Formats: sequence, structure tokens, C-alpha cells
Amino acid sequence: MAAIVFSRGVKWLSAAVFGGALLAGCGGPGPATGEVTPPDNSAKPPPPKPDDPIFDPNAPNVKCDASISVSGNSRALIVRDPEVLEAFKLDRVLAQIIARFGAPSAPTGEELLKRLFDTQNTTAGGAFADNLHCDSPENKAFKNAPAVGCPRAEGGLAKSDGLFTPGHADYFYPVALVNRSDLMTKMPVTCGEYRIVYAKWSGRTDPNNRVFLIFEAALQNPSPGNVMGCWPVAKLWSDLQGVSDPAVLTDRLENFYFEGLSGFQPVIDPIHFSLKAPDDEGYGHQSGQIRLSQHMQDPWDMREFRLGLDETGAAAYPMRLMPATVKNNPIPGFFDPSLNLPNGDAFRSQFPYNETLDLAAADLKDIRMRTTNMFNAGESSLEGEAETNYLSIALSSGDTSLLDNIDMFLAQGELGKDCPPDDPLTAEAILNRASVLTCAGCHAPAKFLGPERKIGCGLVWPSTMGEVHIDEKGALSEALTDVFLPRRAEVLQTFVQACDMEAISDNLLPMPPSDLPK
Repeated sequence: MAAIVFSRGVKWLSAAVFGGALLAGCGGPGPATGEVTPPDNSAKPPPPKPDDPIFDPNAPNVKCDASISVSGNSRALIVRDPEVLEAFKLDRVLAQIIARFGAPSAPTGEELLKRLFDTQNTTAGGAFADNLHCDSPENKAFKNAPAVGCPRAEGGLAKSDGLFTPGHADYFYPVALVNRSDLMTKMPVTCGEYRIVYAKWSGRTDPNNRVFLIFEAALQNPSPGNVMGCWPVAKLWSDLQGVSDPAVLTDRLENFYFEGLSGFQPVIDPIHFSLKAPDDEGYGHQSGQIRLSQHMQDPWDMREFRLGLDETGAAAYPMRLMPATVKNNPIPGFFDPSLNLPNGDAFRSQFPYNETLDLAAADLKDIRMRTTNMFNAGESSLEGEAETNYLSIALSSGDTSLLDNIDMFLAQGELGKDCPPDDPLTAEAILNRASVLTCAGCHAPAKFLGPERKIGCGLVWPSTMGEVHIDEKGALSEALTDVFLPRRAEVLQTFVQACDMEAISDNLLPMPPSDLPK
């Protein structure tokens, strides 16, 4: 195996970039009822074949323009203007999802949101008898391991009357629109993700009553497999950095999110939140999701939902916001060889060989983990049994066999051979890198790494604002301003310029291996 060369010295914030981090910076049921089929205008296109070219010679004529520049500190990547955000209230977004779903019977937006929070109640304590709950056997979030936080205090929001009421403690309001065009893959079925971040009003003043709800829509590429089919979307966003008039910004973004650019579905469409998509698709690939980051009780906890169809036939409405596994969040107990967990041996057998090479990357932007879904947990927490502090767990029993196998892989591949002698690339560093790629670790790296946030071979993971990258008042973390956004700007600029096709291709994220078990 060829050696990977690592550069010496600490790559500090402004010198290191990471393109695939979760925002804030992280089931495809099919029509089980036989009665409801989503509208044809939202039908998911077939995926391209792996050998399809990503540059279609018949694509619209896009001319090279090297003069285009994109700043990491601009509206080309994130919009936080209060006047603009007024048009993106949560009730409007949910109403559009429901309307475009097109079912003869559907809940109100308020009930749909309440049902999402009700999934964190037990069946006995639930607000809706026909809803999925955290102890429901058919809850796909916990198909690989039982729920740890069940119930949670956030389940009480299922009975709140203030979710859409401005000024109420439980009011959810928009704090940011986020461009994640950098999440396009080398099989570009989507044009990346386009997000809306909502925060719970109480979190502005109460650190123990904070909840963030993030709608992460994976916009379908109208020319699946042809990356330039996404160019109009990228150009729309890059042009926003030169717009200061709130009315113009609102008009362009409203059209993009609620109406759709010419040839595109609107961002706010059920298909962009995983309707009809399998639950085992990985983060940032072909399906979007809805995520929760929550702290109405300890520990701080993160979860994932996908829009789906009721499979039981017993629900009052066919459409659900269904709990899903949290992608790229391996079950913590799998890292302890002394625990006899289902699939634990299989996980530890494959981890050194399937994950170490990507985790050993020399640059922050290239460090990644692509966990197959059979190993993912249903929650990602900062403490307790769902805490994703993988190194601590691997060391807890004294059985170092997993660490030994990772070290053997590193040695055989000569990975990290040029690292600073006082900061080598070790199995311990690999597990720390895995931790910071989880939802909890990305949002609270100091919790797992300590205040220095070192991850081996001279690399330092960028800092957050405690547990968040975007807070209730729209403030941004150093990780975003100094690392993630500059990298996203670089990717967007290269794409919109349309001058260097090789660089555009290099910036596309890899697809997961097709032969991994689901």
C-alpha cells in the first residue's frame, strides 16, 4: 500500500478546512397502505449508473468565468437577515410539505410537529395513541440498539400550544438559511442540501431549555448524474453575496425554497426529506432529513427524522415524520470488545479496514467516516450510554484488541510516518477523529477531546460555541467562520466559475462502497 504523506506542524483554523461537517457548522417505507401515492411531480428519478459521466456534453452551455469570487463570510453560504427569515416561518414550511404530499387526509402542520416530539415519549405516556414512540418495536431509529433516552423531556412539546406562537417559550423561529451545495457527491443525484435552522425561543435565555430543529432538504438534480445540472442553483447562491436589499433577497430565496428554479422542484417538497428513500442511505448522499439538537434535560442529545409513510395501516394519517438512525454515529458499545452486543464483533472486524484510511487523512477537509447503517445508533449524546466518546469506551474494559488492529493497519500502510514525533497518528487519534465526526462530537469537540482538541499528526479540531455552531441569535462558531465556511466558499467558487472540471470533480464527495452491508 502506498504511503500517505502527512505535512508537519499544527494546521490551525485558517489553514485547515473541512467540507463535510454537519450543520450546524451532521426509513424508506414505501406505500404500505396501498391507498396513498405521493404526487408524480415529486417522483424520485432513478439513480445514475456508477460509470455514468458526471459532465454531460449535452448540458446547458456554461462558460468559464474565472472572475467569479465567493467569500466565506457572505450570504452565498448562509443568510441570517431577520427581514428575510420572516418569510420562512415553520408553519409555512410544514404547510407546504403537507400540501405537496397530496394525501386526501393529512394532519395540520402543528400536529405533524407535535407528533415528531411525541416520538420521544413512551407508548404509555404518548400524546397520540397511533404515533411511533421511543419504545415502539417498529421505531427504526432503534432497530440496531434500544433507546437510551426514553422518554425525554422534549416529548412534552407534543402537548404544547405555543410551537407557532411568537414569544412563547416553545415557539420555533428561523435563525438561518444554509447553502450546503458542497454535499454533492460523485454520483450527483442531488445538488446538495439546502437547510433551514429553527431554534426554540426559550433557549435565548435558558441554557437548560434549548432545542434546534433543522430541515435539511436534499434538492434533486434535474439531470441526475450530471453535476452541471446543479449549476443554476450554485449561481443563485453565489449571486446573493452581492445583494443587500432584504426585499430582493427574500424574493430570490422564497422562489428557490417554495416555488423552485426553472426546471427544479422547490426545496420544500416531501421528496427532499427522504420520502420513498431507504433509511439506510448515508448522510449527505441522495436523501435529506430533519434533525433535532436538544437540551431540555441532560444529556444534550441529537436525533434524526425522515418523512415517510405509515407502514402499520393504523395511523390516522399516512404521512409521518419518522425517527431514523443518526447517520455516521456508530453505536458506542461497539467500541468495547468486552460487551456482547449484536453486530459488535462484525463492527470491530470491519472498522480498522473500512474506516481507518479515511479517518487518517492529512487534512481536516478529507477526514471522513462512512458508517454502514446496521451499525448506527438512534441518538447521539454528550453523556451517558449514547455518548460518542469512542476512545474512552474502547479503553474502559482493558481489552485493547480494536486499538491494536487499528495500529496494525496504520503501520502496514505507513500512515502518519511523517507526523511530528510528539504528535503521532495512533489508534487513539483515529478513534478521537471518529468521535468528532458524530453529531455530538462535531457540536461539542472539547467534551471528547479536551480544550486543546488535538486529533493527531499536528491537526486540531476547530471549536464550537459549547454545543452548537449556530445559536438562537444567529451567532456562528469559530469552526464555521474560520474553517467550514471558507472551505464551502472554495468549493462553490470553483463550481460556479466552471473553469476547472478536474477540481470540480475532486470536490465532489465520494459515494459509500456499494457492497457494504445495510
